Amino acid sequence: MVEVANRVVMYYQTHYKNGAFVSPLPLIGYVTHLLIAAFHLNMGNVGPDIVHLNDFMPSDSYFAPMWPEIAMMQGNGTKVLGMLGGAAGGTYECLSDDLFDVYYPALADVIRDYHLDGMDLDVEQSVSMPNILRLISQLKSDFGDDFIITLAPVASALKEGGNLSGFNYIDLEAVAGDQIAFYNAQFYSGFGTFFPEDQYISIIEYDQGIDPGRVTATVLTNSANGGGYVSPEHVVESIESLMGKYGTEWGGVGGWEYFNSVPDSDNPWEWAIMMHDAMQLQKARLEAKMAQEKRRVSSRMFRLPPNAI
Repeated sequence: MVEVANRVVMYYQTHYKNGAFVSPLPLIGYVTHLLIAAFHLNMGNVGPDIVHLNDFMPSDSYFAPMWPEIAMMQGNGTKVLGMLGGAAGGTYECLSDDLFDVYYPALADVIRDYHLDGMDLDVEQSVSMPNILRLISQLKSDFGDDFIITLAPVASALKEGGNLSGFNYIDLEAVAGDQIAFYNAQFYSGFGTFFPEDQYISIIEYDQGIDPGRVTATVLTNSANGGGYVSPEHVVESIESLMGKYGTEWGGVGGWEYFNSVPDSDNPWEWAIMMHDAMQLQKARLEAKMAQEKRRVSSRMFRLPPNAI
């Protein structure tokens, strides 16, 4: 069962722009999942100082404007996850077998203190399969079945190509797929592209396959955010094509990152609105087409032959 279809996932890493707080509130009603980035574990630190959100502890006054707005977003139906890891190394070393009991409790405290709905595990360092399985299992054990666990592999890793994580995602899916809500696959930086949509399709059709409802295509929202940028217009083209192929339960798209999203970086929420509206429009078209076909079939079934009277 797909946790949420037609997702719009937005990564929220840069919280200030030109000294002004970047509010996530305009995303309400358009994004399904907001991923606060990036949480890190710092080896050698103790107590609450183990966990940092970018450069500061989550409790730092730097984030004072953010947490009340995060609660408002959750109150309006947006699921809010923390993104753990990313390009900065070290976090998952703290969660190795011999250090897990030292550093994991601080992470669990942050999840509880800030009422996070889940964690997005962005593993960009070599991690063993037993270690990632232990983390997933412990999170589920501590926070329950409704706690959302996602992973953020580079797209090529979902068909056993280029991979930054160390462990094999196809093997992980086979062993723990029932504990992973969906994958936020990175279709950029040379590891894949979302336009045209051939690479996305090749992931779904690879090996045992992953339900397309569980693969979110994460793209760059601005060419300044890295290599492999795809314009919003081309992302919409791929959305329409993939929903035509996979139907109304197709997974969705994600954006890295919020603060400077185009088409209008001064109003960065417009990217999310554009993606949301494209999926809703395509869903309405498909549902109308299915309803028309159902009426046509019903009409043929109940039409009496001329000699039946």
